[in-house]
Amino acid sequence: MLIARSRGFTLIELMIGIALFAIVLMLALPSFTTMLQNSKLRNASESILAGLQAARAEALKRNQTVEFMLTADPPDTNFATFVANAIGPGWAVRVLDTASVPIDFVDAHSGLEGSGVADPAALYAQTTASNLPVAGTIRFDGLGRTNVGAVSTAFDVKPAAAGACKADGGDMRCLQVIVTPGGRVRMCDPSVAGPDDTRAC
Repeated sequence: MLIARSRGFTLIELMIGIALFAIVLMLALPSFTTMLQNSKLRNASESILAGLQAARAEALKRNQTVEFMLTADPPDTNFATFVANAIGPGWAVRVLDTASVPIDFVDAHSGLEGSGVADPAALYAQTTASNLPVAGTIRFDGLGRTNVGAVSTAFDVKPAAAGACKADGGDMRCLQVIVTPGGRVRMCDPSVAGPDDTRAC
C-alpha cells in the first residue's frame, strides 16, 4: 500500500519567492510613497477649504464680519488672542464686531492634529497665501464678500521640499484654495491646464 507524501516548499523555492516579493515591493514603494504624500497635501487643502467655507457661511448666517486666519496657536487658545501668521499650520475662524474686535469663536483646527508631529516646521504640508490685506487673514462680510479687493486670493498648499510640485517639475500634486472677491471658495490644481478641466485653477 502506497502512502501519499505531502510535499511542501523547498528552501530554494522559498528564497526565490521572497526575492520576487522584495523586487515587486521595491518597484511599488515609490508610487505608494507619492500617493501617501499627495493624500497629505489633499487633506491639508481640504482643511483650509472647510475653514474658509465655514467662515463665509457664518458671515452670511450672522450678517456680520467673520475672520479666517492661518495661525500656529492651538485650538484651545482664547479666541480673542489668536495670532495670525503667513503659513499656519492651523487656522481659526472668529466673529468680529464693527470695530474689528473678536467677539465670538466659530471654529479652529490645528495642522498638527493626527500627524504625530510636535514641531510645526517639520510638517509635510505648508500653506502660503497671496494677496491678503493682512498676512494669513481674510474677512467675509455679511453678504459673503471678501476684503481682498478686485483680485482673488490663493492659498497654496505645498510640500516642505522646494520644487516637489508637478508644476515645478516634481511628482507631488500640489493644490490651491482660491477665494474670489465675491467670496466664492474652491480648490484647484495648478498643474492642470485647459479651460475645460474643472480641476484647473
